[in-house]
Amino acid sequence: MALSNAERQKRHRERQKQKLAAAAPGLAAQYENVGADLREKLYRLIDAENQRRDRIRPTAEEALEPTDFSRVILDIALDEDHSGLASKARMILLGALCMGESSEKEIREARLEKDAALAQETADDDGQDGEPQGRISPLEHYIRVPNFG
Repeated sequence: MALSNAERQKRHRERQKQKLAAAAPGLAAQYENVGADLREKLYRLIDAENQRRDRIRPTAEEALEPTDFSRVILDIALDEDHSGLASKARMILLGALCMGESSEKEIREARLEKDAALAQETADDDGQDGEPQGRISPLEHYIRVPNFG
């Protein structure tokens, strides 16, 4: 008895799902692993910065406070940099989110282009007060969405 094309495709998808379920851990476990890896990377970044601050503390006139995880997260959330680590932490998070779709170089280039466009817009606005402010559209590699499987 010959199977229809739709039936063959349905069976093939079922076999693929079974293979994937056997080979890959559960989605919840994957997210836990990614979250733990990100936290570990951020903690290492913070520890390295605190060690650097401890080394320069005797030579610095001002006492440099050690930074902590919550301060770095707040800096990222509020788009500030009180900890001095926000930009490095953002790059770690962006690297994990894009999962290889965008490189660190592409992200830096996009930021430079955005800053240049904002500077140009500010210069244009200074010369012409009555015009509405323009919007900057996202760059191509910011629009790409990673495939989570």
